Amino acid sequence: MSRSSTATVFTVRDLNRQPAKVLDAVRKFGSAEIHARSGEVFTVAVKDEGLTKGAAVALPDFEAHWKRLRELGLVPPPAAENDRINRIIAGEP
Repeated sequence: MSRSSTATVFTVRDLNRQPAKVLDAVRKFGSAEIHARSGEVFTVAVKDEGLTKGAAVALPDFEAHWKRLRELGLVPPPAAENDRINRIIAGEP
């Protein structure tokens, strides 16, 4: 991937005031340099480029989890109570 040094160099002030702009550059170029007044240079980079939008995410086995909870004696509320529980959570009367 070609990298343009001028497009990927920012200051700490840029990072503070325009973090979205800095992160967009990191996404576009793979990394960006942050220059501090003290002379330090930090590199912000994408940690895992393998993740993409729409990538499959492994979900836990919810059915097995509920089975274990039922074995421990948990009785989930009946489906008819879900609306009332949702209203309570939302803070509605």
